[in-house]
Formats: sequence, structure tokens, C-alpha cells
Amino acid sequence: MLLAVGAAYVFVLAWFNRQPIPTTRLVHETDSSLQLRETDAAFLGSKNRNAHWLEPGRYLASTESVEQPPGVADVDYGLLHIRLHTEYKTVRKDEPLGGLLKVYRKNLQFVKDSQQAHEGQWELLFVDRLPGPVKLTHLDRTRLRNEDGTYAPRKLAVLYYTPKNESTVYRTRIYDLEQLSRASFFDSAMREVGESWWERGRRTTNPQDVIEVVKTAAAHHLCPDDGVKFADSVYASGKFTYCVGRSGLVMDHVDFALPGTLEVVEFSLRGNTLLYSRVDDVVRFRILELPATAGGALVADETQVTQTLGPALSEFLRDVGSQSYLVQLHSTRPGHSIDVFLARGSTTSDTFYFSFSLFQNSTLPQKWTHKLMKRYRLPVHQQFSGLSRDELRLVNDAPLCEQVGLTTALYFKATDIAVAVDTEWFRDRGSSNVTQLQRIRESRLPYVSTLNSPVAVNMTLDESGALLAMSTVDDELFIFTRAQASSLKRILDYRRYFRDGRILPWVATEPKSSIDALEEGETDIFNWQLKLTWQPSTMMAGVHWDDNFLSPDNPFPAAQRFPMTSQQESTTTCLRFLHFDPTQISRDPGSKADAVSGTARAAATAATGDPAPTDIIRLLALSTSGTLRMWELNSHEQSPHVLWPFVTEHWGLMFMLAAVVSCCIYNERRWT
Repeated sequence: MLLAVGAAYVFVLAWFNRQPIPTTRLVHETDSSLQLRETDAAFLGSKNRNAHWLEPGRYLASTESVEQPPGVADVDYGLLHIRLHTEYKTVRKDEPLGGLLKVYRKNLQFVKDSQQAHEGQWELLFVDRLPGPVKLTHLDRTRLRNEDGTYAPRKLAVLYYTPKNESTVYRTRIYDLEQLSRASFFDSAMREVGESWWERGRRTTNPQDVIEVVKTAAAHHLCPDDGVKFADSVYASGKFTYCVGRSGLVMDHVDFALPGTLEVVEFSLRGNTLLYSRVDDVVRFRILELPATAGGALVADETQVTQTLGPALSEFLRDVGSQSYLVQLHSTRPGHSIDVFLARGSTTSDTFYFSFSLFQNSTLPQKWTHKLMKRYRLPVHQQFSGLSRDELRLVNDAPLCEQVGLTTALYFKATDIAVAVDTEWFRDRGSSNVTQLQRIRESRLPYVSTLNSPVAVNMTLDESGALLAMSTVDDELFIFTRAQASSLKRILDYRRYFRDGRILPWVATEPKSSIDALEEGETDIFNWQLKLTWQPSTMMAGVHWDDNFLSPDNPFPAAQRFPMTSQQESTTTCLRFLHFDPTQISRDPGSKADAVSGTARAAATAATGDPAPTDIIRLLALSTSGTLRMWELNSHEQSPHVLWPFVTEHWGLMFMLAAVVSCCIYNERRWT
């Protein structure tokens, strides 16, 4: 009887605590047999960090008969997975540590029919070893439109450093994701080693043969099969610099040196503009204009690099480090105009402060103005004494940041506030003056909240800037949306903004940008709203404890908790929205998903007056082992999991309840 009452009590609590938000539908999950080989830990440095990116191989281009939005992925060119090790050991005496970048590709045929189509293996395309350890990275996905109607390429900027005498030289290697071309040496190398070279290397077990394979790979720039155990030895060999896979494709890249030797702590790229800051510098940040062609491709000519100094360092701006983030915003103001967005956090003994600022220069390049856009404080009081080492690290972590087109999204992990900044233009009726606005909207995110709650570790925006996805340490998924106003009034819809040449961004006539911000507690259609969620069917708590403290919030010692690890871990390493053309996706015209998406398109058209986009949206998540999960956003369902998520999230309550029920049963049996 007592057990039945306890079970009923738990179920009632779980029922009233269930999430009212619909659950997105998981339509595809990679089979475990398609996992990538993990890099041997013996080849990784003690401070190595792994970075991952998912990108479509190419976007669909418009033709004379069909006009495509720029953010629609081409299914035929597959999906790219970029993996980076920031510290990779080598046998070179003058280069004991370097960075290692791998580029994989997988076909997207499984997207057409996720239930039946076979998902292929990841194909290794290109491996590049950087001359020094990697400090910072930034993926530029803005893809601004050029005057000839083309779009600037996506670029991955990797900042690495090399010790030189008693100083450190910082350089950046920038990869062009649109330029995967066939290597000029590949055909001659294949004639020399033979087409069966990869198969022989995969079957090799003799140590002498392995040595020969390693030498051949380094000499001819050929990557061995990525599944063989000695592949890491090839990448670590003294003569290795880069290699190509069976397709013979190499990713174009250029290197630029950053002037000075002070440590670089903030770093971002937008177009051909590199923005960075240094510790103990005399200015808050520096800007490098890199030489580029009319199409946006960078040119490897360091003599044409121009430098612009940011504002002089003041007491308020002195905090330069892991809790701050710099990114350039779009600007069409007169002259050489630059708008820089700064997110800054600082921690005291009992309070976490974070603020957002806008820097902009005037027509004089060296004159900068600074405006505080928003400032918040998060009191934590005595909670600091009860935080694990993992949670303290999260408080001091750099914020998550994503930038696409005219939208920048940012989130501090220790808070429940996500900030979106959009560039727009405003002109009064009958006036020729155009004002550039930097609109900032902060949104309090439910379920992804403050300390001692599931912490967001991955974030992504779609190309329109109207969809935001986050995943937590326990692989829960949250999808947020916001309204897309008519692009004739306010430019927010990135797809329409680039599709119609008549509504390219206005050229601002006012010398300064204005800040569009709401008062505390106000909201509008540009705030994030939670629309869809998803939870793993066998979700376990993701916060792993690594010490033995006791506190009111954490009443159980570590021995009674989940297995200890050195840090928080999530199997999801990155997220990516993908837009597809319906003509490339085979679907049943009468399916429920089509009916739902058709209704949504009709509602969007009625609300904005603009024809709603008809592309199909999928959300992909990549795991550390290279497996994929894919969700369909055009249809949803209520979560079937009510009891188990409640039990795993409130395991402390379950422990106490089980103890009380056990004591009652013991006493009842003892006296009967």
C-alpha cells in the first residue's frame, strides 16, 4: 500500500511538472557502426580542446528560372564535418605541439527519406597540421551579398601561436569553406603509388610496412585510411604538413601574422575584417582589414593589410579575458564606419555582472564612442561556497555566440538571459535621412536557466536569424523562435533580405548608429519564445560532480552521486540548422508534416504580408563520435516521457522518498 501511494505521489508530481511545450520529432539517428575513430589520447597535449563544426558542402544558387534564397543547402554536395584539435604532439624538436584540423564529408541522401535511405560513412577529405598550438577559433557564417549578386564565402579563422626566441608570434590561418578544389599534385601522386595504396595501408600489420606507409603519406601528401590505428603517427611525423583523402580535395587557406607579441584573448572574423584584443594592450581592441577580391576571397598579401586601433584602454574597459567577447556588427554609416559589439562579464565575491556595449568610430578613424546597451547583475550570495569546480568554471566561461547575416546572438552560461542584436535601418516618411539602428533584445529562457539547472553548452542560429537552438549538458534540446517582420518595414528575414535586390540595406546618412532597446520587463515580437523541446528517451543527469562538499543545495556527498569526472561532458558537440529545397526532398504530398507546414506558411503570409519561405528546415546535432541526430521542425508531438525525466532531474527527492517509504515498510513489518 505504501509503495502504491509513493508511486502515485511521484506520478502526480511528474504530471504537473511536465513541460507544456510540444516536442520536436527525431526523424533520423546514425547507427553506432558509423562512428569515427577517436584520436589516440597519447598524441594530444594536456591542454587540448576539441572543436567541431557542421556545414553544408554548398548552397543552392539561383538560376534564370528559379530564384533561391541563399541559405538553402544543396543536398547533392553533402555535409561537411570539421574537427580541430588545439594541441597535437609532433616529433619535430622545434615544433613539439601543433594544431590538427580534419575535414570530413558525408552525403545527405538520408535527408530525402530518413526512414529508408542508407547513411554513408564520413569520408576524410583533408587534414592540415598547423605550425603551433591553437589559441582561438571563429567561424564566419555572415555570407553578405556582393554587388554582383554573389555571396561572400564562409570562412573558418584559426588563431595559433609559435614561440620565437623569448617572444610569441601569433598568426591566423583562414580556411575558405567554399573552396574545396582538387589538389594539383594528386593525379601524379596516384600514378606513383597506385590506386590500391589505401587498401594496402588499411591491411598493413607488419611494423616495417607501417613505416613505409607513414613515409609515403608524408612525402606525397596522401592521408591514410582514417580508421587505421597508425593514422595519428602519420599526422605527427616530422615531414607531415597536410594530406588529402581519396577524393584529392584540398581546402584553400591563407595565413596572416598579427602585429605584436602580447597574448591574444579575443578574436573574431567578419568578411575580410579581423577583430582581436590583447592582454595589457594600450587599446581595447585592434582591427585588421585583410586584402580580398571583389567576391570576398582573401588574398595572401600581408603588405596590403591595414590596421585600425580601437579606443584607448580605460578603467571600465580594463577587464580583458575569458568572460568577454568582441564581434563586429554590420554597418553602412558614412565613411570607414565600424560598429563593434562587446559582451563583458565579471565576478565578485557574491555577484556575477554582465553587460553589453556598442563601440563605433566616427569619420575620423581614431575617434571612438562607447555606449552601454544593457547591464545586469546576478546575485549568488552564499551559493559560491556550494558550487562544484565545474559550475565555477561555467561562471567564468566565455559566452556562447553565433552570428549570421545581420543577427548576433549571445548567451552567458551562468544566466538565463539570451541577447539578440539585429542591424536595421529606419527612415521617416517624407525624409531622406536614414538612421542605422542596432536593435538589442534580451529574453529570459525557460528551462535553460541559472546555476544548478541544465546548462546550455551548444547554440546555433539559422540563416534567417529567427530560429535559435540550444542543447544542454544532458543533451536536452530547446528551440526558440521569434517573429519575422515585413522586410519592407524592418529587415530581419535574412532570406528575403538577400533574395530581393531592391531591398538591399539602405546606406545610412546619419554619422552614428542608434540603439533600439526596451525598458526592463518589456517584450515585443523580437524576443525569443520557446517553441519546441526534445529529451533523450534514457536521459541521465549531465552534471558530474568532482568534489565532496556539502551545501543546502547539494545535500549528498559525491560518493552518493553519479560517477565522478573531471568536467562536465555532453555527447553533443555542435548544432546546425539546415534549409532544404522541397524539390530535392522526396516526401509524401499528403503527409501530416506537409499539412502542418502548409498551415504555418499561410499563417506567416497573413501576418506579415510577405510570401512565406517554402523551404524545409531540419536541425542536426553532431556527437563526439561523429554520429548525427536529425529533427524535423515542420511537425511536432507531445513528449511521451513524463515520469522518467522527472525522476532523473529530481533524484535527490526520489532518494529521500525511497528512504522514508523504506523506513515505514520496515517499521510496519517489524510490529506485525
